[in-house]
Amino acid sequence: MSSRSLPYHYQPLGQKSHSSLRGLIVHNPARWTVILLTTALSLMSIAYIVVQRPWGSDYDPTTQTNYWSSKPEAAPVQFGNAVYDPFFAPTPEEALASTTIRPIKAHAALSDECLDTWISTGEWRDPCHHDMVSDSVIDLIYVWVNGSDPIHQQVRKNLIAELKYSVKDARFRQHDELRYSLRAAANATKSWPTSTWHIITADVPDPEDDDGRLGLVPQWLDVTCAANSPPGGGPSIRLQHDAQLFRLTGKPGAALHASDARSWLERILPSFNSHAVESALPHLNPDTVSDNIVAFNDDQFLMLPAPPSMFHTTMYGSVFRVQWDLLVGADSSGKADGGGEWRSLGWSAHLLNQRFGERKRAYMQHNARSLSLPLLHELSLAFGEYFAATPLSHFRGSHRVPEEYEVNTIFLGAHYVVERHREALLWSWVVAKWGGASGKLSVEDKQGMWDELVGGGEDAQVEGDAAMLKFSGQAERTTAENIELNLLMAGVQPPRAFDKERQADTHYGWSSLDGYTPNFHELPKKTDIDRDQCLGRGAESAWSLFLRLLRGKPTCGDNVIAALVRSSKTGLSIFLPAPSSTEPSDPTDPITLPLILPSTAPPLPSNPRAFALRLIQRYAYVFGDTPTVFLGLRTASSAKIILANNDRKNKDTALVCLNDDLKNGDTGALDDALHEWFEGHWPESLGCELSGR
Repeated sequence: MSSRSLPYHYQPLGQKSHSSLRGLIVHNPARWTVILLTTALSLMSIAYIVVQRPWGSDYDPTTQTNYWSSKPEAAPVQFGNAVYDPFFAPTPEEALASTTIRPIKAHAALSDECLDTWISTGEWRDPCHHDMVSDSVIDLIYVWVNGSDPIHQQVRKNLIAELKYSVKDARFRQHDELRYSLRAAANATKSWPTSTWHIITADVPDPEDDDGRLGLVPQWLDVTCAANSPPGGGPSIRLQHDAQLFRLTGKPGAALHASDARSWLERILPSFNSHAVESALPHLNPDTVSDNIVAFNDDQFLMLPAPPSMFHTTMYGSVFRVQWDLLVGADSSGKADGGGEWRSLGWSAHLLNQRFGERKRAYMQHNARSLSLPLLHELSLAFGEYFAATPLSHFRGSHRVPEEYEVNTIFLGAHYVVERHREALLWSWVVAKWGGASGKLSVEDKQGMWDELVGGGEDAQVEGDAAMLKFSGQAERTTAENIELNLLMAGVQPPRAFDKERQADTHYGWSSLDGYTPNFHELPKKTDIDRDQCLGRGAESAWSLFLRLLRGKPTCGDNVIAALVRSSKTGLSIFLPAPSSTEPSDPTDPITLPLILPSTAPPLPSNPRAFALRLIQRYAYVFGDTPTVFLGLRTASSAKIILANNDRKNKDTALVCLNDDLKNGDTGALDDALHEWFEGHWPESLGCELSGR
C-alpha cells in the first residue's frame, strides 16, 4: 500500500492499529509524566468545583492562553475502515481564554498621518501610499462534521437518549459537500495572496483511552500532504477539532481559575452543536490563522473566481452581506425554536440591545461570512459569560436554562462591529471633540453642538424656538463613487466585475465612511432631532450625553450621526477632535473603549484625535451585495431540477448554499444528484485528494 493510500496526519504508518497508539503511550515516559500530572491536577481541583456558573464571577484580565496543548502529539489511528486524529483536549489551564485585546495587524502599516487623511476625507491620497496596503490575506474556515461516522453516531445516539432530546438527522448528514466546497474555493481564489485553509472537524471520546479524543478526518484527504506542500501549489489545509478550540470566558474583569475551566469542560463535552463550535471560533490561534477569515459551512460554495475584496480590504474592512428586509428582534424568553437558529438570533439581539440600545437588526445572509478574528475575540470577551454558556447545549437548543441560551456568533460578530463603529463616532464627537480634557459640556458647548448639527445641510429646517431639527432626503455623499478609485490608488483589486458570468461581482452598497445607517443598506431618507430629548440645553458631563445618544435614546444617536455626515460629501472629519499638539500617543493607551462602558468616563487618551482615528478604522465595515442563492433540497428529483434551473437562469451567482431539507429519506438518490452537479462544476481534484476515496 502506498504512503498516499491513507490520510495520515504526521507520517505514513501503514495499517497501524489502535493498540500501537497505546504502545506509544505506555513506552513513552514523557506521556506518562503528562498523564500523572494531569491526574494530580484533577484531584487537586475537585474541591474547587462549584455549582454556580464560575464564568459569571471576576477574572484576571491579563490571562494568556496556550493555543495548542503541550501534551505530546499522538500518531493517527484506525478503527475499522476509518482513520482518526487522536489528541488530548486542552488542560484546564489551557482552556482559560486569553483576555488581551488584539490589534489588527494590517493597521500597523498605516501612519497616523495617512489615517487622518483617509478618515477625514474618505480619499486615498498623500500621505497614504500605494504600498501601505495590499490585497488582504484571508484564511478560509470550514466547520465540518461527518455524521455518518460510526463512533460519532454511537456517541450521539447515547447522549440523545440520556438527554431525552430529539435531533433532525439532516443536522449531521453529509453528501461529500466538503470535498467540492474546497475544490470550488481552490478555483475561486487562485489570485489570492497565500493563505491557509482550516477545517474544524467534530471529535468524539476515544473508546480506548478515557483521557483522549478522536478527531474526525475527511477520509478522502491526505492531510499530511495538504498541511505541508500540496502538489502544484495552493493553500495548505490544516485540521483542528472542536474540543481543541473551547476556551472559558467570563464577564469582563472576572477572575477565573483552572478549576472553573475543568468544571466547564466536563459540562460541555461531547459537543454536537454548531452554535457551540462557532462560539469557539474567536479562539483560533492568531499565530497560525490570519486576522481576516471567511467562515464556511461545508454546504456553501464559491461559484466564480473572486478577488479578496469580495470579503475584506484593509481600507474598508469586512464585507457583511445582510438581508436588510428581514430584521431580527430581541427575544430573551427562549421560546423560539432552539433546533434552528431563531432562539440564538433572538437571544443575541437581546444582548446587543442591552449593550448598545434597542433596535431590530438585519439578518446575516446564510452563506460564506467575512469576519475579523481580532474583533471576534474582542466580542467573545465583551459577552464572555454568554459565550461560555453556549456550549452547555450539547445539541442546538438542548439547554433551556434562562440566561444560558446559545449566542449566534455570526450574527453577533457582524453587528458588534457595526455598533462599535457607531459608538466610536459618537464618542469621538461628544467626548473627545466637545468634552475634551475637562469632560464637561457647558451651556455654550451645547449651543455649539446644536449649531454644528444645524449646519449639516442647506435643507435644514429648524422649528419651534430651535427645538426641532429636520432634514428631508438623503445626504449628498460621494463615498460610493470613490470606492473603486480609492482601491486602485492603494493597489487593491476592486470587487466589481467586468464580466459577471466569469468573475464574482460585489457592490459595496454601504460603507461605514458614511457614518451609520439604521436601515442597513442606504443613507437615511429622513432625519429628525428633538433638541431637548436628544441633546438637551443644560450643562452635563460629555460621558453622560454620549451614553444617552449611544443606548439611552439610540434613535437620537442615529439622527445625530445622520445630521453630521451632511457637513461634507465625503469623509468623517466633523466627528474628530482638533489635532493635538502633544507628543505621539502613549503606547500604554488602550486600543478600544471599555468592553462594558462604565457609568463614569475613563481617562481621555493622551492623543484623542489619533485614538479616535484608529478606533474608527478598527471597526470599519461595508454592507456588500453579491449574487447569492440559498437552495433548499427537499427531494432528490426536485434537487436536480432546482440545481439545473439555477445554472441556467443565474449564471452570475457567486455564492450558493445547498440546504438539506430532505423529507423522504432517499439519501442515496440525493447523493447521486448532488455528485452529478458537483462533478459538472468542479471535476478537477485537489492535489492532496486520495484516489478511490
